[in-house]
Amino acid sequence: MNGIINVLKPTGMTSHDVVSRIRRIISQKKVGHAGTLDPNAAGVLLICAGKGTKLSDYLMAFDKEYVFHVKLGLLTDTFDIYGKTIHVDDNLKEIPVEEIRSVLDGFRGESYQTPPMYSALKVNGKKLYEYARSDIEIERKKRRIYIDRIELLDYSFPYIKVKAKVSKGTYIRTLCYDIGERLGTCGTMENLVRTFAKTQAIEDSYTLEEIENMYKLGNTSFLKKYDEVLKLDSIMFDDNDIDKLKNGIKVKSNEADGLKDMFYIRDVHGDILGIGEKSEKNLIKIKKRLI
Repeated sequence: MNGIINVLKPTGMTSHDVVSRIRRIISQKKVGHAGTLDPNAAGVLLICAGKGTKLSDYLMAFDKEYVFHVKLGLLTDTFDIYGKTIHVDDNLKEIPVEEIRSVLDGFRGESYQTPPMYSALKVNGKKLYEYARSDIEIERKKRRIYIDRIELLDYSFPYIKVKAKVSKGTYIRTLCYDIGERLGTCGTMENLVRTFAKTQAIEDSYTLEEIENMYKLGNTSFLKKYDEVLKLDSIMFDDNDIDKLKNGIKVKSNEADGLKDMFYIRDVHGDILGIGEKSEKNLIKIKKRLI
């Protein structure tokens, strides 16, 4: 089985737990995920199966959309409600909704964010949360992020509900902290749901139970083809050129004019051989083979 599954990850499971469960369901070892979700987060988790695992890096590179709640006036060591409380703002007063909208608007565009200590980011071969659990603070480099869209969905003091479309590497827990700080208090993430990843929406995701039941009945429609998820232009080659490409030989194609850096290489039947890249004089080679 080669393809991508849009899984509705439940809270309480790690992304690795989901991968392990899918491996057991479809009886296949080669399974991975494209973009970690924290154990306490839910929503869209793209699972790659078989040769689809070769696409994980491409899928992780795209923006994702989240819906989350921020609790104002509370700060924990993990920046979410599951952490240890380190500060409560006893002087917190209700903030006008216009001020909240204005602050959220200020996050749009490019900015820099410091990864939280409780994260899986590695420093010197060790995950940050491992240092944090030993009460060791590690200096972290700020990372460039981009917030394409952010909006207030609901406000019930001291909770604000937010939807945001963000770039790869954006920590929503840190964003909640920063929102609280700009509002003159502190903020902690109450919950988090990933609603969109690449071209896949939460409305089209499958629970693990649904996938298992479908598979038992011989229904594998939950497994999406590569081009249903990673939508790219294509170049078609005849059998002779396909043989050359398979053997690592570059093939010239005038169809490459105007194509972006990534595109599918297809045979005359329309089957995807892999992801191609072009060099000078429109010479094409396979960058990532998928069959």
